[in-house]
Amino acid sequence: MCFLHIMKTISYETLIAYWQRAPSPEVSDFFSILDVCLQNFRYLGKRNIIRKIAAAFKFVQSTQNNGTLKGSNPSCQTSGLLSQWMHSTSSHEGHKQHRSQTLPIIRGKNALSNPKLLQMLDNTMTSNSNEIDIVHHVDTEANIATEVCLTILDLLSLFTQTHQRQLQQCDCQNSLMKRVFDTYMLFFQVNQSATALKHVFASLRLFVCKFPSAFFQGPADLCGSFCYEVLKCCNHRSRSTQTEASALLYFFMRKNFEFNKQKSIVRSHLQLIKAVSQLIADAGIGGSRFQHSLAITNNFANGDKQMKNSNFPAEVKDLTKRIRTVLMATAQMKEHEKDPEMLVDLQYSLANSYASTPELRRTWLESMAKIHARNGDLSEAAMCYIHIAALIAEYLKRKGMFSMGWPAFLSITPNIKEEGAMKEDSGMQDTPYNESETPSKEEKANL
Repeated sequence: MCFLHIMKTISYETLIAYWQRAPSPEVSDFFSILDVCLQNFRYLGKRNIIRKIAAAFKFVQSTQNNGTLKGSNPSCQTSGLLSQWMHSTSSHEGHKQHRSQTLPIIRGKNALSNPKLLQMLDNTMTSNSNEIDIVHHVDTEANIATEVCLTILDLLSLFTQTHQRQLQQCDCQNSLMKRVFDTYMLFFQVNQSATALKHVFASLRLFVCKFPSAFFQGPADLCGSFCYEVLKCCNHRSRSTQTEASALLYFFMRKNFEFNKQKSIVRSHLQLIKAVSQLIADAGIGGSRFQHSLAITNNFANGDKQMKNSNFPAEVKDLTKRIRTVLMATAQMKEHEKDPEMLVDLQYSLANSYASTPELRRTWLESMAKIHARNGDLSEAAMCYIHIAALIAEYLKRKGMFSMGWPAFLSITPNIKEEGAMKEDSGMQDTPYNESETPSKEEKANL
């Protein structure tokens, strides 16, 4: 807290001078401190706070009955504040009154035995006026969590503004860019209120505008991580967060389209499909919330007058259609999860649909291998890994990094010929995009 107070009140000139003098490891440590601040002052959420306070009330009452707390009246009515919060939670979704409803003293694992919490609850049970004190603590914690978020966003914005040249070195593929980007992504990885997330989305739009080459050329790692975290927000319970995430997703795809001279959104398309495949297993997306976000993204594309005469709306529509296809296939897999053979057939069908996209095909082949291994079909699992090896070999051969492609595995299985169907795929390439270069006929066909 002291560190953040200094960062908030110190002059920009002093802070910039410190960054310029500090060696690279010290700058990295600075961002590590920001990460720690985000994690420790994260937004816990109203439902979580209610569960813990309810459990704490029961704990206090049981200790009163055992005579372990002195000066308390077990007959006092304690449900006033709890019932009010319960009703508020059930009838109001999200963050409408700008309260995070989190309490510093109940963040730890041993919250129910925290003396400060027990004393507060004991006092509340004897004096209804102290309910106001609990609400005050809750509001204070909410404001602190939001203030920490905004302070760190301001620091990131100032840093990227004053270190733009360093961040753009090596076409934005450098350790400093990776460190700044990781801190941005941490906002999505630790819980934030809907109010705070609005500012995070706005800050990321500016970040993408400043450094498009970090996402749309060179290695696709940053692009993939960005797509994964934003898609996760598309499944958020708050409608406002869904809308903001959908708007950022559309903005990201449009920037990809503009970066490629209005030819395609190949990279964002492929990374989004890959992220959906991962999120199906990690977060269980695909319900009405996610479908609502896809509809919002389509509406943005259809209503964008500046892109009306381009093929961009059609590309967005094709992407959302493919995402829905993956979701439908996954739903079918869930229906047949107790039928291993049918489940693997569906996985195989989905893997074949991405024969031209090596990274996505690899994802589904690995999923098939896990299912086979779980069912004890080790030879089938090994065959999946052989196909993965052949796929990688073919990709490396086409990149000029390996002498043999899929034919190297032909002596093991004739079915390995399937891996030869892979097409050149700019969305997964590691070579930088050069505007001065004229694309080949094969590249034009792929675009």
